[in-house]
Amino acid sequence: MTHRPRWNSLSAMLRHALRQQEWLSLRDAAALYRVTDETMLAWVRAGVFPSRTFEGRIWVARADLEAALRRKPGERDGTS
Repeated sequence: MTHRPRWNSLSAMLRHALRQQEWLSLRDAAALYRVTDETMLAWVRAGVFPSRTFEGRIWVARADLEAALRRKPGERDGTS
């Protein structure tokens, strides 16, 4: 029998979800790309990077940031 976790609040459930993969704050994501916070925010709003908002802060998955670095210029989501 598998055990399904139960959370006592939505906040606890979201914290658990954020821990399932490594997430960077908007500021840390901007630092990784060596751009301003404003540039990273513009990219997130344009849909360049998927993000999550939790307790008023924007988080971007490190895996998405690193995958974008591996893509060739002009390529998006692994397609040419």
